[in-house]
Amino acid sequence: MGFLTGVVLSSCKPELKEMGEAYASGEGIYGTWQVEGVKQTDLSPPLPEAKDISAFFQSDASRKMIVRFDKEGGTYAVIQAGYLPRLLGSAGTWKYDTLPYPSTLFFMPGNGDTVKAPLRNMPREIDQVFGFSITRKDTCGKAYLTYDFTFSRQ
Repeated sequence: MGFLTGVVLSSCKPELKEMGEAYASGEGIYGTWQVEGVKQTDLSPPLPEAKDISAFFQSDASRKMIVRFDKEGGTYAVIQAGYLPRLLGSAGTWKYDTLPYPSTLFFMPGNGDTVKAPLRNMPREIDQVFGFSITRKDTCGKAYLTYDFTFSRQ
């Protein structure tokens, strides 16, 4: 009886299939992305206060920030700035912090500034959504406000 049970159980084993090609880390960012949601966190009170301000962007298409990431030269362009402060300028270059597993984007808008934007998720080629955060600091370098952006692929 034990031999027969072993034969039956081994025949129910799932087949192993090829998974296909691996996605190149960070390659999914190329293309055009439109803001779908923004959470604003005020870091100045004794306890941070977060507010979802996504509805502000969804009421009017002209309020949605649109950004295009180009593969050639590692450039980006802000096609439509929306109503938030122009944190990224109108265009510039960008890079990841580390490959093959990036955790942060750096935007260099060309005015001498570098904007650090930790990734909320790394965009793969199959992903339709990705996001990053930008923290604003005062003149002494103390963080006072964070924007968490969620973008959808266009």
